[in-house]
Amino acid sequence: MQNWFEMYSLSQVHKNQTLLRGVLQLITQNFDRVVEGDDFLQLDLSSLTALISSSELMVASEYKVYQAVQRWVQKQPAKRHALLPELMLHVRLPLLSPQEQGELQKDLERWKDLKLEWKLLDGEERLRQSQGLREGMYKPSILCIDSQMCEHQEMEHCCMSCYDPQTEMWEKLPGLESLTHACCTSAGDRIYISGGIYKNSYSTAVYEFSSFTNRWTQLPSMATTRAAHAFLFHDQRLYVVGGWRKFQIFLNLAESLDLATGMWATIAKLPFPLSHPASSVFQDRLYLLGGATGISSHWLFHRGILIYEPRSDVWTQLPLSVGLFAAGAVAMDCGIYVIGGYAEKKRKDSADGTLVPENRYSTRRCFFISGSGKVNRSISIPKLPRGIANAGVVRCGKRIYLLGGEDLTQHYKTIYHWGPGEPRWHRSAMEVPVFREGISRFGCTTLMRPKPHILQLFQAASLVPVAAVCK
Repeated sequence: MQNWFEMYSLSQVHKNQTLLRGVLQLITQNFDRVVEGDDFLQLDLSSLTALISSSELMVASEYKVYQAVQRWVQKQPAKRHALLPELMLHVRLPLLSPQEQGELQKDLERWKDLKLEWKLLDGEERLRQSQGLREGMYKPSILCIDSQMCEHQEMEHCCMSCYDPQTEMWEKLPGLESLTHACCTSAGDRIYISGGIYKNSYSTAVYEFSSFTNRWTQLPSMATTRAAHAFLFHDQRLYVVGGWRKFQIFLNLAESLDLATGMWATIAKLPFPLSHPASSVFQDRLYLLGGATGISSHWLFHRGILIYEPRSDVWTQLPLSVGLFAAGAVAMDCGIYVIGGYAEKKRKDSADGTLVPENRYSTRRCFFISGSGKVNRSISIPKLPRGIANAGVVRCGKRIYLLGGEDLTQHYKTIYHWGPGEPRWHRSAMEVPVFREGISRFGCTTLMRPKPHILQLFQAASLVPVAAVCK
């Protein structure tokens, strides 16, 4: 840990933002250990403030943040005690449990110079006042929305289940009425659903699900009906790109929703119509990998990558040596992992390399794309146990999970996971809980769910501390 603080100091001196982000991530992810060390007590005020202000702190209790602040202050009380009111601005007091509130009040009374201000807040107000949870107060889960059940079984609501990778247990959550083949994305504790098809009608609808309330809310609709599109969240905006409608009408239209204002805006069109791309966000840019540009007697593959820069509203095209669509894409620390999908197939016995009528096959191939958009072959990823396309592919913690999927002959409901550095994919004991043979082309994303003791804080209106002020 001493090396972490040395690297932190070096990154500040040399203004190396990449190193600074990496070290801060190490410190925030190991906060409980860090605050017990002597190096923590040597932090300057600005560094301490940056640390305790972070939403990425891996703490399950806000009282531990307060205890860390007091420990730092008591190291040099004569010099630092006057800084306590300023530091308390970064302790998220509404996140304290009733027992922790009592302990905090007793501790502040012992120092005799600060008192708590209280307000009666309902759950929504309390969450807003707290400025959000710390990362350690959430439990990461994988959400699966089986929207095909509506179509196949004439159900009024789709089935939505949440998978806990640690316990390998499933929990059923409220589904959404009249939803099939929609696309989904997530932003922390919220899920977003857009477009899709219901009874041969393409949709413009957009919905939001909150893990605090376990309820769906309809958001303003898109301008264009679509399915099989790219759907991404970035910087408090939802991006909807490409897709198709009526199967053979492919789209190059793109739009974005500002979640703060509820207003949609048209963004730059794709250079060409595209559906079924693998998509991800990395380093403030949107990536679309592969995809299908059309279909006639066979699928038309996009052999390339499209990168969107939100600030300039410009798409950049880069080549890709392989054609693929219906793959998964997961961004991690240094790039994007591309998993499975349908790959382009050529007739082996054809002299001119013409495409066969069924010109696709489900591939086992996985590869890594750097931020520049180039394939980095030095980063090795094992092949999938079988060729799989249209699967749910998500990152949860330090692993990549692949759920369900299909090939040209069958559907699957198996779950595989892999982490960087591991030699192979591992099969989970549990499967996706569907009654059919398998599941593919379904909504799948990571959802951060508040841990039970945290969620309980927001269930009813209560009197909570909102500030610690000088007497």
